[in-house]
Amino acid sequence: MTSLRWQERGDATAVIVTDDGRHLADYSWSTAQNHPFFSHVRPLQHDGVLTNTAPWDHRWHHGLWWSWKFIDGVLFWEDHPDYGNGTGALGRSWVTGHEVTVGDAGIRIDETLAWRPDGSDQALLTEVRRITAHTALDGVDAWALDWDSTWTANAAVELSVTPYPEHWWGGYAGLNYRAARSMSEEERILASGGRLGRETVHSHEGQWAALLGNVDGAGTDEPNRPAYGGAAILVHPENGPTPLYVFSAADEFGFLATAPLMHGSRQLARGETLRLRHRVVVLGHDVDHETLDRLSRAYGGKEHLPPT
Repeated sequence: MTSLRWQERGDATAVIVTDDGRHLADYSWSTAQNHPFFSHVRPLQHDGVLTNTAPWDHRWHHGLWWSWKFIDGVLFWEDHPDYGNGTGALGRSWVTGHEVTVGDAGIRIDETLAWRPDGSDQALLTEVRRITAHTALDGVDAWALDWDSTWTANAAVELSVTPYPEHWWGGYAGLNYRAARSMSEEERILASGGRLGRETVHSHEGQWAALLGNVDGAGTDEPNRPAYGGAAILVHPENGPTPLYVFSAADEFGFLATAPLMHGSRQLARGETLRLRHRVVVLGHDVDHETLDRLSRAYGGKEHLPPT
């Protein structure tokens, strides 16, 4: 099993590397952006980057990240006032506590986040988040990021999104993966239930979904044997039914996400909590439904133990 290491760079940024020094991902928890995020995500097999960060079409897309859309009407998704609800009210998830533990089982990132409007010191939500990076994936040469978040409402709040299907592009808010543009070539979109292709996945519930394609910059590329890879998002069964959100890189841009509010907003009473868990599997090769079904069952059946 590949061991993972954590290298701090300063300015609230760090790098995840293998024990032999291969660069797997950058992580930023800096307040320079509106949310913490992973960028330059790479698989174990090659050096090709699987993510796109701050692209020209959606500069608030940051590789791999979590964002709500609206909390009590405050826009947390885009990071500039020209978009969204028209009120100019913007918010961000401020990291107020950050601790990293590295052990044989992987890297554990424990954070506390205050989801608050810009210019206010009152958080609408307080989040306790644990992300565990590890390679404990039986029978699959890949690595993973386990996300475990619990939000507590500091007052009664409503979590909502741009309504779908009134807006064909609406419904997004959750755990998001923006894929590298090269992945438009040989793109595959697949999901639990034997589904294949965007139309069978988008807006429908699922236990997992994956977005794969050709990858540039791998260092092993040949015209007839391009590098391949992508990411799969597994939904923990205790989350309950979860819609999936996907755009095809061939038609728009490569984007895969969970969308727990796609078919309806959610109200939290003061002091009420919401816990959601996911596993992102970083892949450097093609993968089939059977393999991801197995990984999904393993994830739901037992939790990955944090490093000690």
